[in-house]
Amino acid sequence: MTVNSLFFLLFLTGLFLVHYIVCPLRFRWVVLLAASLLFYALVSAASPAYMLVTSVCTWIAGLVLERMNERQKSKAAKRWVLACAAVPSFGLLLLLKYSSFFAAAGNSLLGRFGIAFPIPQFLVPLGISYYTLIAYGYLLDVYKSRVHAQRNYAKLLLFLAYFPQMTQGPMNRYKPMEEQLYEGHRFEYQNFSYGCQRMLWGFFKKFVIADRMQPVVQAIFQGYAQYGSLTCLLGCVYMTVWMYADFSGYMDIVAGASELFGIHIMENFKQPFLSKSLAEYWRRWHISLSSWFRDFVFYPLALSKPAVRFGKRGRKWFGVRIGKLFPSLFALFFVWFATGFWHEPGWRYILWGIANGVIIMGAMVCEPWFANAKRFFHIREESRWWNAFSAARTFLIVCLLKVFPGPSSTADMVRFVRTLFTNFRLPSGLGELLPGVSKGDAVFLAAALLLWGIVDLIQERRSVRELLAGKPLLLRWACYLFLVAAILCMGQFHISMAGGFAYAQY
Repeated sequence: MTVNSLFFLLFLTGLFLVHYIVCPLRFRWVVLLAASLLFYALVSAASPAYMLVTSVCTWIAGLVLERMNERQKSKAAKRWVLACAAVPSFGLLLLLKYSSFFAAAGNSLLGRFGIAFPIPQFLVPLGISYYTLIAYGYLLDVYKSRVHAQRNYAKLLLFLAYFPQMTQGPMNRYKPMEEQLYEGHRFEYQNFSYGCQRMLWGFFKKFVIADRMQPVVQAIFQGYAQYGSLTCLLGCVYMTVWMYADFSGYMDIVAGASELFGIHIMENFKQPFLSKSLAEYWRRWHISLSSWFRDFVFYPLALSKPAVRFGKRGRKWFGVRIGKLFPSLFALFFVWFATGFWHEPGWRYILWGIANGVIIMGAMVCEPWFANAKRFFHIREESRWWNAFSAARTFLIVCLLKVFPGPSSTADMVRFVRTLFTNFRLPSGLGELLPGVSKGDAVFLAAALLLWGIVDLIQERRSVRELLAGKPLLLRWACYLFLVAAILCMGQFHISMAGGFAYAQY
């Protein structure tokens, strides 16, 4: 069931009534569990079976690790438990999502022996990449004694299958969710009001901006051969804005839906287009994924023995300053390779991940030279103009990196890049600036983007919802009715039970 469907609104309304009117306070977590399993079953009848395998293995492994922590067993013994737990969970993920990639790799052992084979798309559970990492993150937190293992299987299942995080994240951590999921919440008007406001804003971003931009993005990346360099560059810009509107719109919808029940899930975005560097951008974009890789991949790799040895060699080869960076560079390369591979089993996203990593690593290495250049040109870090320039530069880099995932294949990616840097000509009209969009729609879309930008600028300094709460009732309702009117005029609800969002495919 996709959250931008009428079915979801009916589902949410029914759950809200049962949760607060029918169910006693101490059993409300059971209602949330039943609703989450129903939600997932409506996406695909086979999906709950995969969730069952992952959840049972995670539950058992968590209990074993908890017992080993109590008995102060060695790290080596606990790592064996982690490895055994990873086999079924990540094994299913690799089989279902990555089998085609391995089968296509001619030098792969799986490909040679015919073990890897393409899996029909309808058999791949929606959100498998998300709940697999959520589950393993829980085990790693138990392993490090950051949390106690959940002894009640049903409660752990609720954490893993909680419907707002199911299909696209966020990748919630167990400790903050444990304090909210099981205690039962009474109805509070502020949660209801804030939840509805955030859902409305998410629907606005999805229906009015993302769904109107998606055909434009597809037209440019599919028909790039007929366009010039500027149109192709605009395609990269449009794709960046479209993905932000689509993904953050989803997050607003599910965060608002969760807030209706008094449960606050992890924030996944913090105005990423205001970032001054690519590294900062990734601290503001898909925060739950970035923090997962930071805590569970980057830090362990950077502190590992191979990284330490790599750092010692770096000091000999390049001096103390750069040598100190070598463990971080070593870990960053694997983090960004894994990030690209997580997004999609193909070379387009692997190259995209490596390109992000190379730029971030290059900025780390060149940091002293950048600082000297700013001092030489008397550039003040706190200057508004410099901050605006830095944000614009970062945004352009993010957009240009879309040359990797934007085209539909690696061959198309190469041809798209060639067109971008060789076919220099100005667009002949609106048809090449915004393919498939009428003048009226273009004006409406521009107004919606301007409103979104203003809200993001305000949100950077203070909560927009708190700001609205202090305004007169008439003004607040005028804002709400404007958003509703925009959604009804420019958007349309979907009847389909699955799909509908770009990041659902990951």
